[in-house]
Amino acid sequence: MKKKSTLIKSLVILLFSVLLVALFGVVPLPEYNTEVSSEISGSIFYMVEIESSNLIPPAPDILDQCIFKINISVKDMNEKKVICSSDLYEYSYNIYLNDTDIDANQNLIIRYWDNSSDVEMALTIDTKNNDIKPSVGSVNSPNRDTYKVNSFGEKLLNSWDMREANTRTAGVYFQKNSEIVEVFNVEAPTNYYFESLVWSPDGRSIAALDTENEIIIFSKSKTFDPIKLNFDSYSSLEFADDEKVIYQIIGWSN
Repeated sequence: MKKKSTLIKSLVILLFSVLLVALFGVVPLPEYNTEVSSEISGSIFYMVEIESSNLIPPAPDILDQCIFKINISVKDMNEKKVICSSDLYEYSYNIYLNDTDIDANQNLIIRYWDNSSDVEMALTIDTKNNDIKPSVGSVNSPNRDTYKVNSFGEKLLNSWDMREANTRTAGVYFQKNSEIVEVFNVEAPTNYYFESLVWSPDGRSIAALDTENEIIIFSKSKTFDPIKLNFDSYSSLEFADDEKVIYQIIGWSN
């Protein structure tokens, strides 16, 4: 009798699920163009976590955090590693890659906690040759919200905050004075959205990380369709056998 009751409950749940799908449908993930537009250029820097298999089992896999950059070009797209936390352990084991800044000379400013002086310090990484220069004295952590405003005074808005509860859409928005401008909106699963948004150097394009771990580029004025950077075609060979997950877009430079 108990088995029969359980079977009936299972059938009711199954029928209810089928009914929901029939009424509302299954919303697929958005599809994007992968052909790079001639309107965009420069380098996008992003933080990844890498899991490498240990050569001597049963030791655990090795985890590392790194900053990569991808040079955007119609003719020659390429990805390369800039620096990893493990490259900086001689300075500290407390490296704040997620708080990395890009200075006017396109160098990376990476903060870390200096145990000997008990203050926060910084390293300057030359992205052309990967030279590392320690800072002189302590540094102040920046307010990352300042990076969301472009030269036109337009501020990128948090995509998650802009969506209504249980809605099946995802969008990209910015604010100009008191006006909210929609750049992109698409039907998508409820758990799909964009995060880690940054402006291009000219303030006309936007790079965002979606919940599928893909970098998508949008045109502010919609002069080109959204573009997904196809890492399968030009990813770094250095970590070809490792699992690499993008966690944050650091910035977009010339």
